[in-house]
This record gives sequence, C-alpha cells and structure tokens, in this order.
Amino acid sequence: MKNSGQMAHVIHHPAGSLRRRLWKQRWLLLMVLPGILWFILFKYATYAGLALSFTNYGFRKTVSFVGLRNFERLFRSASFLNAFRNTLLISLYNIVFYFPFPILIALLINELRSLRARRTVQFLIYIPYFFSWVVVGTVFVNLLSPSSGIVNQILRSLGMESIYFMSDVRWFRKVLILSYIWKQMGYGAVIYVATLSTVDPQLYEAAEIDGCGRFRQVLYITLPTIKPTIITMLLLNLSHVLMIFDQVMVMYNASVYSVSDVLQTFSYREGILTGNLGFGMAVSLFVGIVSLLLVLGTNWISKHFLDDSIL
Repeated sequence: MKNSGQMAHVIHHPAGSLRRRLWKQRWLLLMVLPGILWFILFKYATYAGLALSFTNYGFRKTVSFVGLRNFERLFRSASFLNAFRNTLLISLYNIVFYFPFPILIALLINELRSLRARRTVQFLIYIPYFFSWVVVGTVFVNLLSPSSGIVNQILRSLGMESIYFMSDVRWFRKVLILSYIWKQMGYGAVIYVATLSTVDPQLYEAAEIDGCGRFRQVLYITLPTIKPTIITMLLLNLSHVLMIFDQVMVMYNASVYSVSDVLQTFSYREGILTGNLGFGMAVSLFVGIVSLLLVLGTNWISKHFLDDSIL
C-alpha cells in the first residue's frame, strides 16, 4: 500500500507541479491573454468566413451555394487580371529595391565606431516604421504636391516643369516603392544590426591578421553570419507580398487605377462597396493560397540550394 501511494504521488506530481507553475505565473499569463484572444478572434476565427467564397453571400435575402462560380468569374474578369498583374509587379519591385537597403544600412551602421552615432542613426531611420500609412501618405502627398510640394519647387527652380507624381501612371508606382522603402527599411536594419552584434569580434581580428580588408571581412564573415536572418526576413516579406492594401488604399486615386489597383483593393471594392461579399472572399482566398505557395516555394529553394530552412 505504501508503494502504491508513492507511485500515485509520482504519477500525479507533474500535473500538480504544472498547476503550481501556472498559478505562480498567473499575472504574466493574464497580461498575455489579450494578445492570444486577438489572434484567435482576428486571425483564426476569421478562417470560417472562407466558406463564403463558395456562396453568393451579399446584400440579398437568400444565400445559396454556388460552388466554384465565383472563381470562374474571377479568372474571366479583366479587372481582376489587371489587379493581379499590378500586385505582382508592385510586390516584385518592393522586394527587389527594398530588400538590399536594410542590409546595406545595417552594414554601414556596424562600421560606425561611436556608440552615440550608431544609436542616433538607428533612431532616425527607425522612426518612420511607427508611422501609419495614413501619415506616410500625407507626407508624400505634401512633398510631391505639384503646386506647393518641395520636390516640384526644386524642379521649377531648375527650369523644369512640375510633375503630377500622385496622378501620373508613369510615376505613381515609383512613389509607392519609395514610400515603402522609407517606411520599412528602419525595421529591417535594426534586426540585422542586432544579428551583427552577435558576431565574434575575434573573427574580424583573425581575418585582419590574415590580410583581409573590410570588403572581404563583410563577404566572408558578416554576410554568412546573417544569412539565416536574411532568409527569414525574405520569407516574412513573401508571406504578405500579395497583402498590399493600406499603402495603396491611402495613396491611389481613380486616375492611376490602371497601374495601382491591387488584389486587396479590388477585393474591398467588390466585396464591401458593391456588396458581393462572396466574390470578395473568393479573391481573398486566392491571395492566401498564392501567398502560401510563395512561402513554401521560397523555403524549398532555400533548403535545397542554400542549405538553410526555417520551416
């Protein structure tokens, strides 16, 4: 009987220990609870709405199952194909032109010897990340205004004509890319700077003794060290590469729809403004599937060609 009691005590001890740890950390768990509830409500519970993409749900009395009819209409729509093309182009431009900037900025910051200078530069480039796209859009609208914007004032002082950046199809995508770089590069740079701080200084000292200059040290020590972070950041960018909405919604207008209307704004107009929520949800489902395939494909390429994977 004594042995049985001891065995029962051993069996029930882990559960009791877990309860005690949970109770001991109850205030920390309570602080985490709002974040968990937010993810459950706005990230996971919303998946139930994907079923609407197979219905004619909208501002009508009866709702019926329509199968793949919304997707058939989707791929036959010239507006959808144009939005898909714009999304791919803008996303590709953002990745190609934005992605090297945080790495270059981080490498330059890493070369600064003064701690005060490093902190000042990081602060200045990180601040725009906290601005909403409404603020960023307002800043660029004012800067690029054809009448009072400082950019056009400089152009006119040089004898050039004003450029309508926000309503000219030749310039609007460039404005989107520039604003994206300005807002986001500080966030990426801070992450790379944090990774660079983990590099052993003795590696640079040994390389310098062997006659390696700064360029070779960056090429053979710094970049290989931050390669996992680079791949992780690339996958994070690709995970929402098709989710462009706030930036375009704030900055675009009817005159540049042909080069700026993207899948998310197309889904918003079709689903919310016109009331065809089932069709709008079909667009969102398509975006989610393509985004997933992009992430999985990029991770597969990284795993097989760069010998590094995070999934």
